[in-house]
Order: sequence, then C-alpha cells, then structure tokens
Amino acid sequence: MSLFLNAQELHELTGYKKPGRQIVWLRSQGFTFRISADGHPRVDRSHYLKLMGGMVESQHIKTEPDFRGLLKVVGVA
Repeated sequence: MSLFLNAQELHELTGYKKPGRQIVWLRSQGFTFRISADGHPRVDRSHYLKLMGGMVESQHIKTEPDFRGLLKVVGVA
C-alpha cells in the first residue's frame, strides 16, 4: 500500500479527475496535501485515514456547562 492516495482514490474521494478541481475540493474539506511536479495533489494516506475516521480534533467552541437548571432543582437559585 502506498503512502499516498492513488489517482483512483483521489477521484473517488473528490468526485473529480482533473487535478485543479481535486485541489479546490481538498482545500474546501480541510485536507493537507502537497502538489507534485506533475501538478497532481498528493494526499498522505495516514492524514486521509485520520480525517475520514474522525480522529482529527474538531474545531468545536468550548463552553462551560450551564448549571442553572440544576441549581433550581436543589433550591439554590
């Protein structure tokens, strides 16, 4: 198995065969990649697996828990 996604895998992932369209799609989806000398994007297989497997940290906004409902129940609020 190659370190990088092959042409067929990139086509299946992006829905595009042309490198320029693949690059646009990859960028829009947050993939990290390099462009090879032939102009085709090279996506590291481990990066692909992390993104598609949900192992990359998402950019959720961290909030504090809202305890107001609990305080009403125990009669503090």
